[in-house]
Amino acid sequence: DDLLNAIYDDGNKDDISPSMCYAAAAALEGCSFVNGGSQNTLSSAMNGLFDENYRKADAPPACPLSKFAPYSSDMAYCLGTDYKAGQTKFKTAAVEYLRALGLAPRVIASSNHLGNNDMLNLTTKKTLNAKMRVKSDIFGPWEEKDLDHKVCVMYTEFIGDEKRDFVEYTSLGFLGSPHTMVTYTRCMDSILCVPLMVDAAIWCDYFVNHKVSKGDAARATAYLFKVPEGEAKGVDPGFFHQMSELEKVLEKTSGIELTVSKKRKIDEVDSESDIIAMGVKKGIISEDQAAALRGLK
Repeated sequence: DDLLNAIYDDGNKDDISPSMCYAAAAALEGCSFVNGGSQNTLSSAMNGLFDENYRKADAPPACPLSKFAPYSSDMAYCLGTDYKAGQTKFKTAAVEYLRALGLAPRVIASSNHLGNNDMLNLTTKKTLNAKMRVKSDIFGPWEEKDLDHKVCVMYTEFIGDEKRDFVEYTSLGFLGSPHTMVTYTRCMDSILCVPLMVDAAIWCDYFVNHKVSKGDAARATAYLFKVPEGEAKGVDPGFFHQMSELEKVLEKTSGIELTVSKKRKIDEVDSESDIIAMGVKKGIISEDQAAALRGLK
């Protein structure tokens, strides 16, 4: 109610950003909203506006919602924040890899520079603080107090949209031995986000048609964002863990088991059958022996 009143009141002095107005309009239209930028658009109030139970058709005249009639009660999702593309997505996969090796990441020092409009906006303190929050908090759910993650961003007009990114990962291995890995990335920043936009649009449409809960939709799309919001908060930041969340939701809606482990089992069975058949074909074993081997399974 407070959010709608703040948006409706032209004399309101609160900090209502254009993206908040756009998100609220999407909710009132029954259309999903994806916060692909680093703006502080999403909040508990905004998420509540996307609850179709709040946008019921019989809102009393005293309710702020009635000021925006007619509005939609259709299911819609509010997802974000900030698309995780390029070097940030690789960063989560790289740290996941280091942890899988048994190494303990201690320092992740990252610097990137480019000259597009997105980076130009970061030359003001307010927008810079929002961007640094999402860039620095990507490992938050791991709650590793000993992990020192630092990010430096620089606006360099000449570079344009071709982002340059340098990251040094320092970890501790056996007997506290230091392990350092360095990555350097060059990529077209804006182009990297386009496939994620397509993913978000397709998943929102699919999930609405299959009546997927807001919590499941948020967790399934966590892989798209640097800092998953709402009910996706706390999802493991590792890329492969996040993809498994998507698989779980798709399995639930389709009834088909999609997990990598299941696929591996199927592949193993197929490969074993092929080897036995090849043995018969080449005269290495007889049909009776092949039948006996298949019976051992």
